Amino acid sequence: MARPDWLPTTHVEVGLHVYETTRYATHFYPEQDRATVRIDGKDAHVTVFGHHGDLVRLRDILTDVVTQLEAARSTTSTTAA
Repeated sequence: MARPDWLPTTHVEVGLHVYETTRYATHFYPEQDRATVRIDGKDAHVTVFGHHGDLVRLRDILTDVVTQLEAARSTTSTTAA
């Protein structure tokens, strides 16, 4: 789904480190084909809003990042040995 024209165009960049203590909360809006994922850190939180297709794209990129990280760690471990 494309961004509706009526939404503001303000740009905000947020960084949030993810640790083992990070908490996640989800809320589903099936009638709108969307969901939210709230990522809670110690002093901040970020909520990701997305429709199904956009959340699938996010899932896929995170899967790809994890795969690449595991491959890089494997290469580093082999080289260091």
